[in-house]
Amino acid sequence: MAEETRYGRNPGVTETIVDSEIFLVDPDTQEVFYLDEAGTALWRLIEAPQSFDEFLAVYSAAFPDIDPGRIETDLKESLDKLLEPGLVVVF
Repeated sequence: MAEETRYGRNPGVTETIVDSEIFLVDPDTQEVFYLDEAGTALWRLIEAPQSFDEFLAVYSAAFPDIDPGRIETDLKESLDKLLEPGLVVVF
């Protein structure tokens, strides 16, 4: 049985919280990334590596009145925004 892909925080990324907003700094480029509300929620959720299905289960339980397809699409978009610059890594 193949292991499920897990996503987690890049351990080199620096996190700064200002009020309720989170800013991340790429360890290689020193580029600063601002997390919107969806990105912040996902960043907090992946403090420990998890699979996409685990993310989906948490979001679906938190938002039972939202169409599951929309949740999945929005979650993929948020995850891609964190994966592209390497703020989140695959395990």
